[in-house]
Amino acid sequence: MHVGIGGVRVETRSHRNIEHEFDRLLVESLDENVAMILGEIAKKVVYEILEKKYTIARNRIPERLNELTSAFETMFGAVSSTIIVRVIVKRLYSELGLTYVERPDWRLPDYVSEARSRTKLLNNPVEILLLTRRLCRIHL
Repeated sequence: MHVGIGGVRVETRSHRNIEHEFDRLLVESLDENVAMILGEIAKKVVYEILEKKYTIARNRIPERLNELTSAFETMFGAVSSTIIVRVIVKRLYSELGLTYVERPDWRLPDYVSEARSRTKLLNNPVEILLLTRRLCRIHL
């Protein structure tokens, strides 16, 4: 959909498409980074454990981030789980064009929630216009 704002034509996507794309990037980030850190075979084992022991299907991961985080903490320990999550989140933020800022007390659901909010902001034409105006005022 195209929306004209102040003479500027802005391409928008439906909320549903944005959410689907976000979830796809999240799972893709998880796939690539678990494989990079542990190896492809171990990644398959991790998904099998998540499915059988924790009933977390790969396609349901975005809906079950708290359970996924707890499963990672149980499987890998708190420190290793934190490192894995950090790598996953850094890639996700990079793919979304967001700046990653480490927050020691945050877990995976916190980072994903922040990324979702920031992504929605950047895909809302009215918010883009308001943000652009704010930035123009700062630089004037």
